[in-house]
Order: sequence, then C-alpha cells, then structure tokens
Amino acid sequence: MRVGIYNRWLTTLGGGEKYDLTIAECLSHFHPVEVLSHKSIDKGYVSERLQVDLSRVEFVTLPNRSSLEMTPVTQEYDFFINGSYLDFFPSLARRSAIVIFFPTNLGPDTFSRRWLKTWIRQQLCLPQVLISPQAFNLAKGGLSWVTDVNLKLRLPAMRKSYPLDFDLRACHPMVSGAHLYLNGIAIDQVALGSGVHCRVIIPCLPEKKYHELVISPVVSDQLVDGDALLAMDNIQLGLLSYRFYQHLLEKSLHRAHVRLEYSPPGVAILDYLDSYNAIWSISEYTTKWIWKYWKRNSSILYPPVNVASFTVGEKRPQILNVGRFFAGNHNKKHLAMVEAFKRMVDEGLTGWTLHLAGGAASGEEHKAYLESVFEQSQGYPIQIHPDISFTDLSELYSSSAIYWHASGFGEDDQREPEKFEHFGITTVEAMAAGCVPVVIAKGGQPETVHHGENGFLWNTLEELLQFTRQVMTDPALAVRLSQQAVQDSQQYATDAFCQRLNQLVESNGDRTLL
Repeated sequence: MRVGIYNRWLTTLGGGEKYDLTIAECLSHFHPVEVLSHKSIDKGYVSERLQVDLSRVEFVTLPNRSSLEMTPVTQEYDFFINGSYLDFFPSLARRSAIVIFFPTNLGPDTFSRRWLKTWIRQQLCLPQVLISPQAFNLAKGGLSWVTDVNLKLRLPAMRKSYPLDFDLRACHPMVSGAHLYLNGIAIDQVALGSGVHCRVIIPCLPEKKYHELVISPVVSDQLVDGDALLAMDNIQLGLLSYRFYQHLLEKSLHRAHVRLEYSPPGVAILDYLDSYNAIWSISEYTTKWIWKYWKRNSSILYPPVNVASFTVGEKRPQILNVGRFFAGNHNKKHLAMVEAFKRMVDEGLTGWTLHLAGGAASGEEHKAYLESVFEQSQGYPIQIHPDISFTDLSELYSSSAIYWHASGFGEDDQREPEKFEHFGITTVEAMAAGCVPVVIAKGGQPETVHHGENGFLWNTLEELLQFTRQVMTDPALAVRLSQQAVQDSQQYATDAFCQRLNQLVESNGDRTLL
C-alpha cells in the first residue's frame, strides 16, 4: 500500500508536523511512505529536531500550488492522509483520512436550509458560488459576483459535456489576468482589461458528483487585503434546465438568484470532508467540537509524546510551566500564573521557585509581551527561560515537583473553544517526568489529568492555589500523584500512538456521515 502524507507547513517543524511525521514513521515499517510539501528541507535535520525515525520515509517536494490543485495528487496513493492545518480539498484516493487539530467554525448559516437548497440545485442543475463574495450586484435579472479572493464555482456533472459561459473583468489595476482551474487542473489563462468573455467546456465524467472551477487572479504587485480583484457576470450554462430556471427568475423569483446560487464557504468544506473515509481528531475535546461545528463523527488519535525522553529526578521545590511566549488572547496566560505565584509568596510561601520556559515568538508585539512577563516577575523567585534548549528543559522537567498550565484562563470555552489547549503535550511530558500536574479544567486537559488521581484540575485561581498548597504540604500525596502521573503518561507514548494508528488504518477509519 503506497501512502502519501501531505503537510504544507512542514518546514515550521511544529507540533502538527511532529504528529504527521510520527504517522509516517509508524506506517513506514509496513508500507512505502512519502511526505509531501512545497519547500525542501533536510530529512536528517528534521529527524533529529523532532526525534522521529524517517530512514524509511521519502520526502517529496511539489511545486507550490493552491489547496484545490492538490486534489489530482491524492489519486496517486492507495492511502492518502491530509495532515495540513486548514488545508481543505477533496481526496480522490481509494482510501484517505484527514487530520483535524481543531475545527473551524463555519457559522450558523452553514446548515440552515442546506438540504432543501441542495435538492433545488440538483433539480435545476444550478451553479454554486462557494467563496464568500465581497459584494454582489443584481440588476435586470443578472448577477455580478465581486470578490477579493479566488472565485470558485461548483458545477453540475452531467451525462454529456456542456458549455459554461461567463464574462470576467478585473476590479483593480494591478490585476492583469486570471488562471482557470477545472477540478484542480490548469486549463487556461486569460488576459483581463475592461472585461473578457470566457467559455469552458465542462466534460462528461459520470463518476463525478460535480465539477469545480477556480478562477485565480494574476496580480502584478502586492495589494492591500480586502481590495476587490475580480468580478464575474452573465453566467450561462448550456443546459435546458438552467435556461428554464433563468426564465423563471425573470418572471417572478428575482432575488432568489442570490440565495440559490451562493453557498457559504463552510458548505464546500463539509463536502470536501465527506470525500475522506475518516476524520482523525487529536482529542475528545476536538472530537466534541467537530461534531458541534460540522456534525461529523471522528476517530481519536492522540498526539505522540516522547515520554521516554523524560526521567524522574530528585524533586526540588519548583513549579514549572512550559509554553511559547507570545501576545494575544490565545497566549499561555503567563501573567496569570505570575500573579498567582506572587500572591502565594505574599501570603508567606518561602523556598519555592516558579519557572516559565518556552520559545520566544519574533515580532515587536511578542517581544513586548515577554518583557512584561519579566517586569511582573521582578522581586520574586520567578525564573524565565525563553528559547531554552531541550537538554535544559528536560532537566527542569526532571527536577520540578509541580506543573502548572493555565491556557484559556479567563476565556469563554463555549464561545471561543479554540483558545484552550486542544490536547496538552507539555502536560503529558511533565507527567512523564514525575511532575504533579495542577492544570486548568478546560480544553483537553481533563483527558490526561484526573482530579485527585494523578493531579488536580482547577477553574479559579483560588482553586489553583488551594490544590498547589495541598501538594506542597503533603509529601505522601505528592508521591502518590507523581507515581500515577508517570504511569498514566505511558498511554501517550509513540508505541501506543502507532498501535492506535494501525487500528485506524486496518479498520479503514469508517464513519457514519450524517
């Protein structure tokens, strides 16, 4: 079985990339595996940096292309895995799976009247505009779509070929032309001035449910986001049912034109998802929101954690948090933890140190955030470790007695669930090193930390301080929780990941599509 794994962002070497490459490592023991991306990177460097064995894996560098242009590539593999964050496109592979780290909210209108509209479109053989338009103009029964992104149309698949006609014009002087892609394959390039008439022959492909036409602007210089780029007018399909539909609109329906031909972008994403045999999520938390946002079932494949890289050392009176230093509402809430620890010191805590470790994000805003963490920590036994080496980080894990995690604190987990930890790899790393986790009871954290058994879960800063003091003042409790944390961390080891992966592949990851 030839396996292809796609990740557009491979060179970033983040958590998602480690996840995908561990899949590659596991499957390469039994199948030829190719990892697909658009920028070349040294495989040896990647293997060492992410601690994965890629000796049996091939890296394939593809020309840079849009997501939709990836669709023809999928059919070259017996099993295709889309592990690229926020890259949605249909799969034509015999078997395929898509990895979802966390779903996007498609909005409340995605499901409303969707099935009725779909039935009407199928009966009348209507086109669909899938990319959210910047604007539309309706005059004399005609519809003009204006957009600041690619124009994308879904067209009916018929038992015979038929012509599609439309007028295309540039809305910005920097737009000189447009590329046309049908089902992910480049078919034409047109020069644009005041406007041009285009004709595309939609072929007869009985095995397809629909065709997709993407019109991508050719821009001669960098533009400001939001500038209108393209406009499409006078769409005509050479089909009898479509001519009947147009005649009906001229007589009575008028603005139903917009409601019938426009579909929110989320509808396309859902249809793309349905072309995969399986959706793999990284946690119960992600699975919950996949169902809530998309009404799709998914199978859990927890992220792999190199638990063998962490050892239990001689514990010191240290509290540790590991998380990247960056600004914004999705940051790791370092300032909240600093405030909580300062409060403990002000109330009489002595001999303990708080350690905050993690990578430092580039950019002035993020640098200012890190500086504020330093400033708020002055005068207290708080040590900041930006861009710490793995060796030093392992030593901190090994010697720290307690692990704190506060991502999402102060946020609404129902309105903005993406701001919470979707799984919590650093928590599992800390558990493997014998740290007692005292972490927020939100997001994916309750899946790894069981209150009172291998750590504590908190919802308020008062609870964070209460449970931390219990661990500090009860050595027997600390030892019991630490030992259980080490034991429980093993279920997220790479071997366990590979076993679960093989189960999903062998079962084909089938799911019920609703």
